[in-house]
Amino acid sequence: MNFFYLEARKNILRRYTIIALILFLCLNTVKIITDYKSGEIKPVAANTSGMQAGYNEIYEKVKGEITEKTVSFVTSEYQRLDKLTADGTYSRKPQEGTYSGYIFGDYYLFHSYFYPYMEYSVKYSSEMEKVLTQAEENLKFYQENKNKAETTKNAYILDHYNGRSISEFYLYDGWESLLSYDFSDLLILLLLVLAVAPAFTCEKENGMILILSSCKRGRWPMLFSKCGSAVIFSWSITALFALFNLLIFGLLCGFEGWNSPLYAIESYRNTPFSGSVLMFYVLICGAKAIGFSVTVLLLIFLSACFKKSMYPCLAGMGLCIILNYCSGWALSSVWWKQVLACISPFTLTNGNLLLERLLGVSFGGIYVLQIFIVLIVQMVIAYLLIMAIRRKLCCKWK
Repeated sequence: MNFFYLEARKNILRRYTIIALILFLCLNTVKIITDYKSGEIKPVAANTSGMQAGYNEIYEKVKGEITEKTVSFVTSEYQRLDKLTADGTYSRKPQEGTYSGYIFGDYYLFHSYFYPYMEYSVKYSSEMEKVLTQAEENLKFYQENKNKAETTKNAYILDHYNGRSISEFYLYDGWESLLSYDFSDLLILLLLVLAVAPAFTCEKENGMILILSSCKRGRWPMLFSKCGSAVIFSWSITALFALFNLLIFGLLCGFEGWNSPLYAIESYRNTPFSGSVLMFYVLICGAKAIGFSVTVLLLIFLSACFKKSMYPCLAGMGLCIILNYCSGWALSSVWWKQVLACISPFTLTNGNLLLERLLGVSFGGIYVLQIFIVLIVQMVIAYLLIMAIRRKLCCKWK
């Protein structure tokens, strides 16, 4: 434990790293608030105060458990306003007894926010029954034609998509934006490069590497303490930014709906994940932490290859840009692009995309989700990087 602490104090928790962390947290907050005010997180936030007041009034009436009363209210109000605005002869002046102050404003609120999402929530169960019926037919067809890949895929659908329903109504704009928010990932990467890239180069520059390499505890304990402290640092700042993002998004948009199933968000209607929205957020943050852990091992390997601190920083940034580009091929149908995406640790920072719909491969009659394949590949890469760092340093220690 002393070695971990000393390595963290010496190489990671430097003054400039702490200052950069504080500045990046402030920058991250400004980015989220700016996006919120511009309507990118919650579209109604960029509208007039009257529209926002009307939105809040309607939302208070319909949020929570879906009942016949709330469904009837949303449907009847939408139909009434649709008839009033259909011929374009409605009054353009402020109207008393409206939610937003204007008839068309009320229609816009129901048409854009409440009716389509209520319809989706109510009809989701019946729509999923159609999917299961089709999957059952597909299963019989592919079994007759001895297509094992499609047989296991449709069997997986029948096992994991059965019994789904949405019992509560919430608007998930904030949660959906949080799950796809990636600006903080860039800040985390910059912090990792700043803190971890000079892991070995600093000791090479001041000559300490020669002294450490001659000591018994300056070899393997030093290697594992450097790798371990860097991995712990990557997990720590990932968790810090994750909690920070959750807090800011929650204060701006509310925490309501955290216990709803993930498929209550329309863009995740076909997700294989059946847990809650909050559980999914924890899951993708854990996947990000693993991805960044592999990234720091890559940075340490580069640090072991160079003598000057500037070189692993530049090489690390260049390599990270290439790997990040490759991660965009995770959803590609081209096999070699999928392979490159699996090799990239940044594919795990896009865990929300990997679980947005059913993506996987059949192995020996078992359907394995793509995110698990990426995790296994990254574990292998992490082991290979540790061995490569050890081998690289062995040349200097012999």
